[in-house]
Amino acid sequence: MIFRQQFLLILGLLLPLFTAYAAGDDESDRVVIVVNRNDPSSLEIGQYYAQQRGIPKTNIIQLSTSTEETISIREYVDTIYNPLLTELIAMKRVKGVRSSEPDRYGRIGMSVAVNTVSYLVTVRGIPLRIANEPSLLEANLEGRIPQQFQINKAAVDSELALLLAPSNVSMTALIPSPLFNKKRPVASDLSRLLRVSRLDGPDATSVKKLVDRTLEAEANGLMGRAYFDIGGPHAEGDKWFNAALDYAQAAYFDTDYETTKKRIGLNSRFDGPAIYMGWYTQNAYGPWAEPRWPVPPGAIGFHLYSFSATSMRNVKKGWLAAFVKQGYSVTMGNVYEPYLQQTHRPQHLLECLLQGGTFGEAIAYSNPALSWMGVAVGDPLYRPFKVGLHEQLAKQPDGPFSAYVYLREMNRLQSELSDEAAVQYARSRFVEQPSLAIAYKLSMLYSKMGDKDKAAEALKIIRYITVFSSDEQILVKKIADQLHRLGESALALEVYERLIDQRYLKKELRIALLRGGAPIAESLGNSTQSAGWILEARQLAAPPAPKKPTAKK
Repeated sequence: MIFRQQFLLILGLLLPLFTAYAAGDDESDRVVIVVNRNDPSSLEIGQYYAQQRGIPKTNIIQLSTSTEETISIREYVDTIYNPLLTELIAMKRVKGVRSSEPDRYGRIGMSVAVNTVSYLVTVRGIPLRIANEPSLLEANLEGRIPQQFQINKAAVDSELALLLAPSNVSMTALIPSPLFNKKRPVASDLSRLLRVSRLDGPDATSVKKLVDRTLEAEANGLMGRAYFDIGGPHAEGDKWFNAALDYAQAAYFDTDYETTKKRIGLNSRFDGPAIYMGWYTQNAYGPWAEPRWPVPPGAIGFHLYSFSATSMRNVKKGWLAAFVKQGYSVTMGNVYEPYLQQTHRPQHLLECLLQGGTFGEAIAYSNPALSWMGVAVGDPLYRPFKVGLHEQLAKQPDGPFSAYVYLREMNRLQSELSDEAAVQYARSRFVEQPSLAIAYKLSMLYSKMGDKDKAAEALKIIRYITVFSSDEQILVKKIADQLHRLGESALALEVYERLIDQRYLKKELRIALLRGGAPIAESLGNSTQSAGWILEARQLAAPPAPKKPTAKK
């Protein structure tokens, strides 16, 4: 891509000067936090994160920059790039030879010999993206750069990744990341580039909650199910998500996936979403637009869309703000149009994390382009799988999401031993910790083995539950459908009636329940009830009548 040969040639000349940080050091000491002193919440979050992670307070750099999410190139250079590099030099975090003259953008140049920064963390209040400035584009771009790449707008964090690169690296178009798709980056790569992530969100409370839930998940291990929405607009992207699905299933996560153009929504199962990856919808919708949807601590959320990170403050714009507000701990997206090949690879991200990598390592491994549109939100030190499945089971987990740990073990036993071994384990866990998720899994296993009586018996716990949380409603619907298939139609209809009678059902969900329950009511001879449910479903699904024009006076 643009200027790649020049960039790599300059870096190649400097390689003998690079000194990587010492292996085995406490990585928290090498995290530098960047806050905006003009935004009171920025320093508050930065100090909170430093305290929770054991990062020295002296690693917090305060800049005076705009509090807007979008800034100009001049603002970026004068209030972020140059002051930050100056502070890193003063802190002796980086050492090298400074250039005598600034480049055409006004950036201070430096040939770096030593870099002791492992991760750079920008905090809410630091601007998110840089606006395009045509007057600063290089001359004679035709024939060298495709038209769509003749821009210099970008994510602030993506430009900061090149803070220690030679000063004549262009801001026009993008720079291929030397860290992309490298499982073991060489010391020179880590020394000449910065791995950057962001702690940002709609409000300070959401961001501090992100920090707390990250640490909770790291201590106990990630618990929940995995969901993949794969039917996107391009076959290449679908291949990426299918590969990510394979990684999740290889780790024995209980998994649902949608491979058609139909979207995962409120009429889809979505309980305990520890991992969600999908595409291609402009703004968060359905479960992700619900303010109180239960999300496991440490959850990973990724929705690939061109402008998914347009704002970190507005939950109705894009995806990232909604993810953070709802309780996800890590996510990533794009501040402007990145084009598919220059977006984060979901399969790379999940592969790195499942192998014990940090979020910071996973982002570098999965991100193909710098000086471009990508942004990552989350604690770069976070290791979702620091505590593995075996250790989780040894701790005998408790809490609202602990049943999903046992589901993973059931999947492991089923894969490595037999269905019978999975059933035996599930029965022992079910006695100690009754759970709708385990009951449904156990019933499906019994059905597979041909034992319909035990399959039905496993689900009769549903008789004793009268209120269902928002994330359980489709799981309960599935339980009712399974009961009907097993000949327990009366109980199935009772479950549907309880579901439909619940208050504040969203229209999409209510339609799914009415349509699901109607055939069961008909099979039991309740024709009037069935017809009423069908009629209501039709009325709800019908498009609204056009408004009559107001008569002019």
